[in-house]
Formats: sequence, structure tokens, C-alpha cells
Amino acid sequence: VDFLPSTEEDVGEMWEELTETLATIDNAPLRRLVESFLDDETFAKRFRRAPAAARVHHAYIGGLLEHTLHVVRLARAVAPLYAGSVNADLLLAGAFFHDIGKVEEIRSEVGFSYSDRGNLIGHIVIGAEWVGKKAAELAEETGEPIPQKTVELVQHLIVAHHGTLEFGSPKLPATPEALVLHYLDNLDAKVHMFDLAKASDPAKEASFTGYSRYLGVRAYKGSGELDE
Repeated sequence: VDFLPSTEEDVGEMWEELTETLATIDNAPLRRLVESFLDDETFAKRFRRAPAAARVHHAYIGGLLEHTLHVVRLARAVAPLYAGSVNADLLLAGAFFHDIGKVEEIRSEVGFSYSDRGNLIGHIVIGAEWVGKKAAELAEETGEPIPQKTVELVQHLIVAHHGTLEFGSPKLPATPEALVLHYLDNLDAKVHMFDLAKASDPAKEASFTGYSRYLGVRAYKGSGELDE
């Protein structure tokens, strides 16, 4: 790990903020489902260490936690603006769950690469499977099943969060929460891509970076500050 790039943020502080924010979920069954992952020490340890990607965005140790926290923050900020249309609890849970499958999809022992399961199945299907499995385990352990509709709505958030079929989502967003989650996830990833494009461009004196196939443009290197 010492030779791999890592987040510049404090992992402990990010984890604390994430767990405290998710603890505000009012719906008890949904909160129990979320906490079943947070309280799973094996999962939590892997989640805090995992990159969010092998390349492109947040591709470093702790990147998945950093990206997930950013999306959770965005979800918490946006949900009140659509209080009559978007279920805030569901959106928060989706922000946490959307990329959990990357814990298993991406290997990070030496460098960052996709596991066999990641290549064959992918993080979207892995994450949806994990949610279903955890819900079944909770029902067996506690005798209090998570409502099936709740499980399915969470799974839909996971399978639809890439937004389009060509980007790997098996389903298009069919709920307002899924649509909002897609845009929030994409927002955080794309802003990070702009930062990465500017930081890694070899032409330091140029006003624009080279063409980025991920952004579809040559990124402007200006700070965004306006002249007085």
C-alpha cells in the first residue's frame, strides 16, 4: 500500500462523517440494511481501502470512500429541494450503496486492476446481489424482514446509477431517486476528472489541456476566478 497513490483526506474522519450522516436515515428497515454493511468489519475495512476505479476518477487507496462521501453530501444537500418528489432516506442509502460492488470488482494489492469477478460480472451486479443477500441474512438473524419493495428500490438505484444502457446500467432510472443519484454520481466523477486532467497535463504553460476522451473536451486550466 505504501507504493500506491492514496487519498489526501483523513480516512477516519471521512468514515465517521459517512456513518453519522447515514445514521440520520429515518426509515428503520432501510437504516438497518445500511448499518448491516457499516457494522460488517470485513466489508468496512475493504471499503475504506478500496479505490473508486482502476483509472479515470478517484483511482487511489481510499478513493471509494472519498467518492461515496461526496455523493452522500450531495444527496443530503439536494434532497430538500425536491422534498415532494424524492425520498431523502432512499436517496441517501443509494448514495452509499451505488458503488459498493467495487470493493470486489477492483484489486489493489500491487496496482489497480479488475478482478476476474469484476470483469465477468461487474460492480453493479455485485452490489445488487450483496444488498439482496444482506437483506435475507437480516431476516434470518432478527426475524424482522426488510420489506421486499425497499430491497428492490435500493437494488434499482444500484443497477440504474450509470444512467444509460451504453454505460453499463442494466436498467434506466425509473424513479426520481435513481435519476438524481445518477447525476450526483456523474457530477462528482466529472469534477474530479477535470482536476485530474489539469494536474496531469504535460503542457504546463498552455491554457487548455490535451483532449480528454473521458470529458470529451480540452479542459480549461484557469482557476474559475473572475476579473474584477
